Amino acid sequence: MNRRMLSPEDESTTEVTVTREDQDRINKFSTLHQKQELLKDELEKKSQEKEYIEDVSNELELADEDDLIPYKIGDSFFHLPLEEATQLLNASKEEVGKEVAEIVEKMEANESVMNGLKVELYAKFGKAINLEV
Repeated sequence: MNRRMLSPEDESTTEVTVTREDQDRINKFSTLHQKQELLKDELEKKSQEKEYIEDVSNELELADEDDLIPYKIGDSFFHLPLEEATQLLNASKEEVGKEVAEIVEKMEANESVMNGLKVELYAKFGKAINLEV
């Protein structure tokens, strides 16, 4: 029979008992990771929307004061005076800016919790667990 000695790497990967609390931490990390991915997608969409609103605002600067501007509300377009359309765009830009800030804040909070969970889980499981995303 060929017996092989354990290398230091093999010894460090010996089995570690996974407790209920450990499993709860792993599940929480996984849930937060999934939420982060959804928030990243939402942030990208809101950032694009904000950029679009800024582009439209820049285009309106070139419009004539007497022009009626087609402005989309819901599924309908309304022809509004330039000043009113500009006010609505500025309000939309502010709202989207707040939404972006809220998403970033949620992402930072999730990241902080995830980092704490990583420290706890890596401390116990070492190389036996992979939490890198």
